[in-house]
Amino acid sequence: MIGYGAVAGPFEMLRAPALAILPALYTKDYGLALTAVSLALLLLRLADGATDVIVGVLSDRTRSRFGPRKPWLLASAPLAILSAWGLYVPGESANIWQFSICYFFFFLSWTFFDIPYTAWSAELARSYEDRSRLALSRGVWTNVGLILLSLIPLLPFLPSTAMTFDALQVMFWVVAIAFPLGVLYACFRVPSGEFVPASRRFRLKETLQAVKGNRPLQAFLAIVFFSDLAIGVGSATFFIFLDTYLGIGASFSLIFITAVAVGTVALKPWQLLLARTSKRTLLLASTGGLVLWGASVVLLVPGEWILPAYIAYMAALYTLQAGRDVALYALIGDIVDHGELRSRANLAGQFTSAWMVIRKFTTAIGPAIGFFITGIAGYDPAAAQNDATAIFGLKAANGYLPALLFLVAAILAIRFGLTPARHRIIARRLAQRAARAARS
Repeated sequence: MIGYGAVAGPFEMLRAPALAILPALYTKDYGLALTAVSLALLLLRLADGATDVIVGVLSDRTRSRFGPRKPWLLASAPLAILSAWGLYVPGESANIWQFSICYFFFFLSWTFFDIPYTAWSAELARSYEDRSRLALSRGVWTNVGLILLSLIPLLPFLPSTAMTFDALQVMFWVVAIAFPLGVLYACFRVPSGEFVPASRRFRLKETLQAVKGNRPLQAFLAIVFFSDLAIGVGSATFFIFLDTYLGIGASFSLIFITAVAVGTVALKPWQLLLARTSKRTLLLASTGGLVLWGASVVLLVPGEWILPAYIAYMAALYTLQAGRDVALYALIGDIVDHGELRSRANLAGQFTSAWMVIRKFTTAIGPAIGFFITGIAGYDPAAAQNDATAIFGLKAANGYLPALLFLVAAILAIRFGLTPARHRIIARRLAQRAARAARS
């Protein structure tokens, strides 16, 4: 459990700034046009979706003495470190081409790592409960990585407590050591799991038919689409919101550390809820809570108590997102079992790649939507004051539209039909099939 989950921590330290911090720093410190950076990220993330599908299929068909997933994790480490070097240590004259090329290979390393890593969990544990524990371990270590990332700007030898390239370069060297060591430990000390090989004749057409006929997977992907789109829209302008509207940008580290720490502690209550109810209940509780979270942005206005109020606001976001992610990572293994029962082939890589395609698509279009709404409403971050319409547009991007998207996800979660009782039937039939195959 620890060996599998721990490797997610250092990778999250690389991934999170690449999505939320680096683009802003490149425009600020190197003068890259915001429109050029936004367009580059949009095109790169959309192109990255194609590699997700390819890696998903190839990882299912990989044969090695280490199993099908570990070679991809081993390949991801050097690619991630080299591309991250170009991003986090860009030199004195970075340009849009260096930015785009390094981002392309970083996204490729993310694909090499995340798809096989997620598919591996479905093979490492077969029971409903153990998969929940694996998902919880991954969630804990992901948040540990975020906490360590947020502590780095507070190191005494750095010139300021702001999140700058100086802090990110220190973070890079930490991850350059920790991530390869974590991958090596996971690959050589954690079991490969029980892999059910896909048929050699199982082609793309049959794979698409299997996805089409897997109703739990379709519902799962729809939930992912609407909830990830909500997160993408809301995250686009969150720094503009807290810095230029609320006026608390100097407290970024305090806000981030507290929110992630609370979200990590909240994993235990989510685990208890998961043990006493079901993954669907956890998914419904977290997405339903995110509806209320998004709507509560109406209460956030500049004032004396806005810092503690915004800390509570962000802590609620990380708490609810943690519950949603635990539920999703725990559910994917059960969906793979459902597909295996129907198709007699393990399509964990393909199913996971479909998930990652949607995730990366929403992270591409979500921020674009958020910036568009804010811009069309007339909000100007450089202005001393914005009118009511502009502020409404900013809040719509940060909370109102995400609340509507989370509401759709919650309604879909209510209708999700892969219950614990149904999964027990699936697991029993798979065990019976395996026993018959062993006797023959």
